[in-house]
Order: sequence, then C-alpha cells, then structure tokens
Amino acid sequence: MANGKGSLDCRYCMHFDRSTGDFCRFHGRNLPPPKRVQNNRICCNFEPNSNYDRDNPQPQFMPLVRRFAWFGTDLQPGVLYEFTYNQPDGIAQTAVLRVPDWQTGAWKQPE
Repeated sequence: MANGKGSLDCRYCMHFDRSTGDFCRFHGRNLPPPKRVQNNRICCNFEPNSNYDRDNPQPQFMPLVRRFAWFGTDLQPGVLYEFTYNQPDGIAQTAVLRVPDWQTGAWKQPE
C-alpha cells in the first residue's frame, strides 16, 4: 500500500504486543527498533492479525504467501529482518532473536 497500511510488519502480527514495548510473544523478546524509522520488521513466524486483514481488502489477489515471495529469499527461523515496504527485495537481517536447535526441536539463546 502506498501509505504503508497493510504492509508486512510486526505490528500486523498476532504475536506482537505493543502494550509492553515492542514485544514478540512468539520469540519472548522485546524487538529492537528498526534501523530506519520507515523500515518494516518481520520474521518467518509472522501470523496476520485482524488489523492486517482489515488493511488488506483483497486477499484473494494478494495472499500472504505471494507477499513473502517478494523477498526473494528464505527467511531463517529466529531471525528478525527489516525492509522498506516499497522495496521488499532489499530485506536484511537486523537481529538474531533465538536459534533453532534442530536436534531437540527447541530454541536456544543466540551466542
């Protein structure tokens, strides 16, 4: 969207909790602020909330999977990324929130 409404961003994720800062309930951490105020933050565990649905009135033409394809890269688990909404292929890693332990299926803290 030209005004950024309905864009892929943590604030449109069901795990995001602004009441205690920019807290992610999925990762159990406060998120660092974006490096540039206009950047959007996202991880591969994004699950849209009702505000996302409200601000994306035609999901039949622009489903979530299609929007993630715009990144042109595989988003790694436990990693927070940021990008500008009008340049999704410029997505870059901004923080490692936690690390998957592939043997146990659990999460580890980053080193």
